Amino acid sequence: MTPRHVPKEIIEMFYPPMQFLRDNTDPDHAHLVCVRATAVNGCPVCTAIHRRNAREHGWSEDYILKVEQWTRHAREFSETEALVLELADALTELEDTPESLSEDLWERATEAFGEEYVRALIVGAVGVNSYNRLGIAFQQDPKKVLRVTEFDLVPAEER
Repeated sequence: MTPRHVPKEIIEMFYPPMQFLRDNTDPDHAHLVCVRATAVNGCPVCTAIHRRNAREHGWSEDYILKVEQWTRHAREFSETEALVLELADALTELEDTPESLSEDLWERATEAFGEEYVRALIVGAVGVNSYNRLGIAFQQDPKKVLRVTEFDLVPAEER
């Protein structure tokens, strides 16, 4: 893997969706979106960043791994946490259909959180998915991320 230079201006182009997510949702929900979408996409640098951020937010390593593999641990999440994770999955694992975010999921989410909140979750998921794709395309080195631990660097499937 040879990291490719990413100009700061390119990285900064994607700040607004992430800031919108942080400004308009519960911090735990923002971390759920970022950690889960990144786990699905498999971006090593984004995995390191979002695990570090979640740890600094107070999440345990065990909880982070459960979020990354939430469908195996679904019963351990509250209804609202599971709904946020389901939204993150729908917006990350785009299917061969224009309705990856089904009407049923939209209705359940807007009933639970309201439309403005769901919009913020969607914008955040789009932002983190964009960052994941940048990290993969530019082959960024996760070891260069500040304050990462060994845990942050090991893919979930290797644990």
